Amino acid sequence: MEFFRIRKDIPFMRHALVFNVISLVSFLLAVFFLVNKGLHFSIEFTGGTLLEVSYAQAPDLDKLRRQMEADGFTDTQVQNFGSSRDVLIRVPLS
Repeated sequence: MEFFRIRKDIPFMRHALVFNVISLVSFLLAVFFLVNKGLHFSIEFTGGTLLEVSYAQAPDLDKLRRQMEADGFTDTQVQNFGSSRDVLIRVPLS
């Protein structure tokens, strides 16, 4: 008694045209969005300084952002990472 018929040959090439069309369309879409949107380089690619600061108590991030602006650092990113006491500060090159 045979429950499943096992075929020894798998017709991959029967669907080759469909897969090639899907591949071509996805490639053209990727190139289109790359040209129109461009790449968004983060601090790892554009350079700058990344600070990981740990406080005894959870800091006020808005106060940190205002202090960074007051000290002359523009376009900084201040955010929590890990726990609420750990702060990540990204300062791009000026």
